[in-house]
Amino acid sequence: MSSIITDPFRQKLLLSAVALGVMMDGIDGSIVNVALPTMATYFDTDTGTIAWVIITYLLMMAGLLLVFGKLAERGFAKKLFLLGFLIFTIGSAACGISPSLDILLASRLVQGAGAAMIAAVAPLLCIRYLPPEMLGTALGVIAATSSIGFAAGPAIGGILTQHLSWHWIFLVNIPIGILGILFAARVIPHDEPADCTVPFDYPGAVALFGAMVSGIFVLEEAAARGITDPLILAGGTLFLLCMGLFIVRELTMPEPFLDIRIFSKWRFTAVLLAYLLVNVIFMGILYLLPFYLALEMHFDLATTGLYLLIPPAVIALISIPFGQWSDRHGGRRAFAVAACSVIVLYSAIFAVLSPESGIVPLFAGLILMGVAFGIAAGPASSRIIESAPEGGEGTGSSLMVTSIYFGGVLGTSIYAALFTIATAGADGIVAFTDLDSARFLSGFHLTMAAGLVLSVVPLVLSAIVPDELKNTA
Repeated sequence: MSSIITDPFRQKLLLSAVALGVMMDGIDGSIVNVALPTMATYFDTDTGTIAWVIITYLLMMAGLLLVFGKLAERGFAKKLFLLGFLIFTIGSAACGISPSLDILLASRLVQGAGAAMIAAVAPLLCIRYLPPEMLGTALGVIAATSSIGFAAGPAIGGILTQHLSWHWIFLVNIPIGILGILFAARVIPHDEPADCTVPFDYPGAVALFGAMVSGIFVLEEAAARGITDPLILAGGTLFLLCMGLFIVRELTMPEPFLDIRIFSKWRFTAVLLAYLLVNVIFMGILYLLPFYLALEMHFDLATTGLYLLIPPAVIALISIPFGQWSDRHGGRRAFAVAACSVIVLYSAIFAVLSPESGIVPLFAGLILMGVAFGIAAGPASSRIIESAPEGGEGTGSSLMVTSIYFGGVLGTSIYAALFTIATAGADGIVAFTDLDSARFLSGFHLTMAAGLVLSVVPLVLSAIVPDELKNTA
């Protein structure tokens, strides 16, 4: 049994180490967005291809979060946290000196693996080493620092890219990573062996990760390559094979990597899918907006970063109060429906946005993005846990966290693919530097219109599932 830290000063030190790691994860989840147009120009590529700079990072987060969480529970929490910092730092250095897009994407895979280790272990360290009465505060610190990091990312990325170069949005992590390794090594207690006799389901974990990677590859690249391309056909075949193997194994294992029987409860599946789609739409818009601000509004990178700061800043301001409000008064469905209604509204704004309309609709759309996610964050995530079957709360919690990152991957992939299709001409895919304003705006509007249609789905799913489901299943 792990020792609870009773010294208040050591408790604060542990929380500081956890907060530093989570904040780094948050910053690198958003710092790249503002630099995408510059990077697309630097590598002379199209908007769909450069999206892989985001996708590779978030895909590793989504695909490995459950794996590292399970391993951490087996007595490897400190080792994984420190290793995560080390791998993240090495990956950041490799990203910063990458001479080509292929090497940059490979480096982002490494960076994302390190980030997944940090994100998976951070809550467990609080649960394992802090008193139970501090758990709410500790998890609140994790949520707040992640939001602060995500909020600060665009502004930091814009300033560094404009005044130095895009390379520095990665290189700046090196001194922070070294500091984090040294600090965490001192303040986190040593690992203690866990009493676990059940073997880890490595085949199940590998099959799920393989299905995620191959599925995202097909989704993102089919628009550019065509559905008859050999790589797309191979990717689709691999996806079906991995998914089939994963389902069969998880249904036959006594201790599966992920108990997929939880999806047999339709209410749980509905609220989880709604939460996933909220993240899909949010990240999809956040991916495409920097291109609009650069090409149509002619903003410099620092200004773009400040505009992209608005949604996560609003989230950081209102998510905790709305979460407390829903805890006190209940009625989480009303909060979820309200949030999803706002998503429909801001999707409609972006579907008709143009330079001629000025900055007022742009401001309104960005603020509403933050309002929607700020309202949904606490109540919608709580609905997932509450809708899980008895005994499945832990699995529901893990799936909720995974849906945040996987939603980011899907959102970026879907919006990038739609935009690629919408802007492709008779001569094929067009590089970002070759896109004229009219073609870009047409593709932007079509993509956002598709997002508007998609935004109706989480609204319906949130509305049909009633509150307080534990005794109604």
